[in-house]
Amino acid sequence: MFKKALGAVALAMACSGFVSAEEVKIGFLVKQAEEPWFQTEWAFAEKAGKEHGFTVIKIAVPDGEKTLSAIDSLAANGAKGFVICPPDVSLGPAIVAKAKANGLIVIAVDDRFVDAKDKYMEDVPYLGMAAFEVG
Repeated sequence: MFKKALGAVALAMACSGFVSAEEVKIGFLVKQAEEPWFQTEWAFAEKAGKEHGFTVIKIAVPDGEKTLSAIDSLAANGAKGFVICPPDVSLGPAIVAKAKANGLIVIAVDDRFVDAKDKYMEDVPYLGMAAFEVG
């Protein structure tokens, strides 16, 4: 799933005019990098990168301060966007604002962003599954 999603992100960036002859870099930020789930996501992201011609920049973001700093770092390193499982879903508005300020595309995975009214941020692309429906 993530392989296809990241490939789609790279393709979307290419079609949006973000990509030229330069190397495409996409960030992948996770809240608990030591957890096997996130290690697996990173492994599939790197595999997708090899298959679709982009580099994955993996960053652990265990708190809000590191998350916002990581977004600046991605921009400084030439990333075009990032996929994120945030450490706190209520950081959604701040993450989106920081991404926009840096000209980066953002996609949420695993956990959906919520706004100040605790409503899902429908304008942020989200990839995940309804765990409660899976069982």
